[in-house]
Amino acid sequence: MSLRIQQLLDTDTAFCLIQKQDSDQILLLAGLPSQHRHLDDIPRLRGVTENREIFDSISVIPFCQIRERGYGVHDNNEHIRTITINHQELINTQELLQELPTEVISFDQPLSFDTSEEAYAATIQRIINDEIGNGEGANFVIPRTMNGKISSFSTKGALSIFRSLVLSDYGTYWKFIFYDTDMFFIGSTPERHLSVRKSRVKMNPISGTFRKEKNYELRKQFKQDLLRFLCDQKEINELFMVVDEELKMMAKMCESGGAVVGPLIKEMSRLIHSEYLLSGTSSKDVMELFRESMFAATVVGSPVENSCEIIKKYCPASRRYYGSALLLMGRDEEGEDFIDSPIVIRTVEIDRSGNLYSGVGATLVKDSIPQEEVAETRAKSGALMACLQQQDVQVSPPLLTSLHNDDEIIETLARRNECLSSFWFFRQQPVHTTSQQFHVTLIDNEDEFIWMLNHMLRCMGFTTSIVRHHLFDASLSESDLVIVGPGPGNPNDEFDKKMHKNREIIRTLRAKQQPFLCICLGHQLLLKELGFEVKRKERPLQGTQRAINLNGRKELVGFYNTFAGVAQNSEYRLSILPGTDEVAAIHGSGFIGFQFHPESVLSRNGYTLLKEAVHQLLQPPDQSKSLESKQEVFFI
Repeated sequence: MSLRIQQLLDTDTAFCLIQKQDSDQILLLAGLPSQHRHLDDIPRLRGVTENREIFDSISVIPFCQIRERGYGVHDNNEHIRTITINHQELINTQELLQELPTEVISFDQPLSFDTSEEAYAATIQRIINDEIGNGEGANFVIPRTMNGKISSFSTKGALSIFRSLVLSDYGTYWKFIFYDTDMFFIGSTPERHLSVRKSRVKMNPISGTFRKEKNYELRKQFKQDLLRFLCDQKEINELFMVVDEELKMMAKMCESGGAVVGPLIKEMSRLIHSEYLLSGTSSKDVMELFRESMFAATVVGSPVENSCEIIKKYCPASRRYYGSALLLMGRDEEGEDFIDSPIVIRTVEIDRSGNLYSGVGATLVKDSIPQEEVAETRAKSGALMACLQQQDVQVSPPLLTSLHNDDEIIETLARRNECLSSFWFFRQQPVHTTSQQFHVTLIDNEDEFIWMLNHMLRCMGFTTSIVRHHLFDASLSESDLVIVGPGPGNPNDEFDKKMHKNREIIRTLRAKQQPFLCICLGHQLLLKELGFEVKRKERPLQGTQRAINLNGRKELVGFYNTFAGVAQNSEYRLSILPGTDEVAAIHGSGFIGFQFHPESVLSRNGYTLLKEAVHQLLQPPDQSKSLESKQEVFFI
């Protein structure tokens, strides 16, 4: 039985309309509303579906739900808002547009941001200086909130806004309206957060923004501007950083491996973004996968755990639902669970009184220019604001169609991958060997890069375990190898418990002569234990690829550091970052330290470098060449 729009207007029914990827059909879901504080409280159905696809529930998840991962967050008691679906149907998009109302929206309180552009720019500069500049992370997403009050608001007005979005925006992942009889959520979100179907897990990190602010008379002019954007190192690095961050999640979720596809470019009505597709396989329950993926680095930052602390520090109010995710759950024709989850951005929340809230943010990196990031928030909110303020929006035609199959654009995109880690661009499969297996313990220092390292080691055939730094007792360790992992923070902070604990671990491992490898923060703390000075860099290398000479070979590797050890005369073999006095790697008897991240997508031969280091450390002492007998310093 068909449920038409007039029935939604005549009755107070909880419903959701979804147009996915500009489809010629719109999905109508209706059912019973409920609210929950925990993901496991969302109603789930199991079993056969009579050879058809069934949608069981649609939920809007608040950002404070990230507390289920143990991360810091402002929690204003926002609840998961769920509709348990008892009606579903696909409606032709053009037919539905004819049914949707066209009510003009007016405001009792005009749209305005909670922070001025000047104040927002000042916050950006503080984060660049005090947080990125102090080793607290590679990038952070700090939003502004747009507020307003719509006059005489109703379901008719909400559906009118949705209609305007469908007509005026394009290229997005979902255009949707969600109404649980208490709140409306209306959006045009560009980004898939997570989808899982038949054990196939997909994520779509998007970053890098080209603002369509010009009226191009000639194709050549647009192509020149687009090529400048595609070659902009700040935009490229911004995307690589979120790819690394979401690869951390994929490595944790997908025990059977996966691959990176792209880069791709996505065009919307006012913006063009660059993106990658991450695809893997997992046997885990779909809800467990969703919990582990909260929330996308593109709207939180990197590393996600510490980014939550920075967001909490600089945003005194709750994020409400901005930067979280919608969660559509169902069962396929064979009764297997699936989920489809877009990110809650380019979205407005409106209560029944017409009070409106909408978050918009920019990704802040070491090279961010505050005024440019402010302009990006204006552009990102533009499509929504236009639909809210005037219903007959002039749609700008797509520009990328004029460059369809342009070989220079294709080549420029392809060149991005030339210096990246080939390991992540081909399907990986963990090795299961019957030969003698070594066990590796990885120390988690609050950065999920540790899961990428773990995945690489499993692909080499090692058994592994990951232990949080404060829970690891080096004196009791019987592992064949210990990896002291990366993490945020200042290695010179003598009062930081994490730094103190890691130095104690390194000290004990050296005394036991137990082989160990230190990476990034671990490397810096190893150097301090060895008597090297570790200094704060003038310009952080967060998300930066550099060439070094390692073991006599030129290698391109990825750095995520704000601090660096200073080279000095010593008995150890050092690799120096060219043009500096910074120690990029150190080799000693029974230990190796890497300032770079071999697991990063930015380390072209990272898998090989990690494998060589681990096998060298696991050689019996009588087969190992003494590396402390003389100092060797490599330069390019």
